Amino acid sequence: MFASKTSKVDRAAVAGASHLNNKVGPWWNDPGLRKLNFLIFIPLMSEYVQGYDASLINNFHEPKGSLLGILSASYWIGNILGVFFITPLSDRYGRRMAMFFGSIVAIIGTALCTGAINAGMFIAGRLLLGIGGVVVGAIGPVLVAELAYPSQRATATALSNTQYSMGAIVAAWITFGTFRLNSTWSWRIPSIFQALPSVCQAIGIFFLPESPRWLVSKGREDAALRILAHYHANGDREDEVVQFEYREIVGTIELEISAKQTKWSALWKANGNKWRVFIMVWFGICKQWSGNGVVSYYLHTMLNDVGITTTLDQTLITATSQMFSFACSVGFAFLPHRVGRRPLLLWSMALMWLVFTIITILTGVFTNTGSKSASYASVAFIYLYSGVHNLGWTGAMMLYVVEILPYSIRAKGIALFWFVTGAAGAFNTYVNPIGLNRFGYKFYYFYVAWIAVEFFVVYWQCPETKGTSLEDVALIIEGDKATISKANPVVEEFPEKTEPVSRVVTEHSGKVD
Repeated sequence: MFASKTSKVDRAAVAGASHLNNKVGPWWNDPGLRKLNFLIFIPLMSEYVQGYDASLINNFHEPKGSLLGILSASYWIGNILGVFFITPLSDRYGRRMAMFFGSIVAIIGTALCTGAINAGMFIAGRLLLGIGGVVVGAIGPVLVAELAYPSQRATATALSNTQYSMGAIVAAWITFGTFRLNSTWSWRIPSIFQALPSVCQAIGIFFLPESPRWLVSKGREDAALRILAHYHANGDREDEVVQFEYREIVGTIELEISAKQTKWSALWKANGNKWRVFIMVWFGICKQWSGNGVVSYYLHTMLNDVGITTTLDQTLITATSQMFSFACSVGFAFLPHRVGRRPLLLWSMALMWLVFTIITILTGVFTNTGSKSASYASVAFIYLYSGVHNLGWTGAMMLYVVEILPYSIRAKGIALFWFVTGAAGAFNTYVNPIGLNRFGYKFYYFYVAWIAVEFFVVYWQCPETKGTSLEDVALIIEGDKATISKANPVVEEFPEKTEPVSRVVTEHSGKVD
């Protein structure tokens, strides 16, 4: 579909990257980085709402079938509606205000769900949760990537997706404690706690600095330099790393604006952007259609299929499997800067295919023979599935979709990614319960085949982006047609050297002299 030849050429150019670092010793000994990384926890909570929602619905044992599908899909329909707020809010009013808006909407949605007196009111609340959740979920990783210290950007951005599992853990244990209640509080109490991260973010956002890249795009270069200096060099505006970052950001954004690359039409005009759009669409589909939609939202149905039917057993498995998933997601978030993005994505998909295939076989064995061994083994592989999914499609995936987008279309590209994710999620969560009710474990065959398709598309269309600055990724995607600044050093992640090697890049191109 898209030629991968350019990525190989550009990789050779990028290999001469400069090593930028002004830190000695661990980051927590540096006052600026210590404060910044503490504040970054605010946008890091952005995926909590979505993970909480998946686990909450998974622990609803009533209703069933189509109504359960509607309740599940309503959140994703809200996601689809919410993506239309992402670009105008984040590009016009800033990353922080977009997150504040999303948090307030999510709080209102939680209030409606908690006070619901009928299914319609509950669905309306979930729609608002979906709108607010997608705005926060989309902008959170972007703000993390645009604020993080260069050598820590990959890990920080990868960590942004780990809060999905944290939300799922909290929801699972709260429902474990309330499912015995013989009143509506059995589901109202869990609904209340879905607002926890939104309240924290709505308050905490006012202590968080704005994205320097957004400030530059609005002509506020001095404010951008002040933030970079304060957090990356403890106030030293003349610091070498800060000056490189600042010139890189200002130069590239000015070139993008002058080249009129800030409109929606830019998404389909240039071949490089068409490639990016394809990746956004494909990753949005992969995020939902890799079997994780069944494991996240309909784990209780999978457990029913292998003879584990008690509410206590199912709730315990849900809670503990999410704890395992969270541990894996946090641990694997430190891998992208070491081994790259592409290997993690591919190994994750290959292992997901293998594990999901084994789950399908074991479920079929139990269905046909009633084997207890097959039942217990299937549960073990359900746990394992969460681990292998997190290997690539939690941290590395979110990092990849953020960094391959240049600033001028970053919010638009992320909005497109979440639109496709929401559409795929809505279809997935509505169709899955129907398919599971009608076909049982044989419904898993679809995912076994589809994961294989996803693997080969990612293999052919996704180049490696490790070892580049946020601006310099354009070289890998577009080669000598990349629009980047003249003084545009590539920042290696976790560098060991401090001496920069200057590079000169021809204006409106990525050609290295």
